[in-house]
Amino acid sequence: MSGSNFSKKFIFNEKIDSTYLYSLYEDDYQYIEEIFATTLAHFDEDLQAIQKAFTSNNLSELKKAIHKIKPTFGFVGLPMVQQSCMEFEDFCQKATTSNELTSEYQQIVATLAASKELIASEYNKLKEFNSN
Repeated sequence: MSGSNFSKKFIFNEKIDSTYLYSLYEDDYQYIEEIFATTLAHFDEDLQAIQKAFTSNNLSELKKAIHKIKPTFGFVGLPMVQQSCMEFEDFCQKATTSNELTSEYQQIVATLAASKELIASEYNKLKEFNSN
């Protein structure tokens, strides 16, 4: 991955594990921008699948939907959010109704929403950085 034409490093938000991102993509900021763009392009659809499964009390679909979105957060340097998704997935496995998951569900949805804002903000900064 060539990013050697950049003499300066992009400074990621402190909530993003930049060391992990660099281990995946080195300093290929164009590619990182693409990863963030792809993540954002699918985010709302994936979140809606989670919300629909919860409101329809479909635990197997809820577990599937959370499982699908989980790796996304590793790709964008948010392993703690990925871990939260894994924990919620475990809760889904043990629950018999979505009502049992209400507080965990509210917490994961808030975490996902905050993560989307962070990813969008970093994406916009990356776009600007890459255009210079």
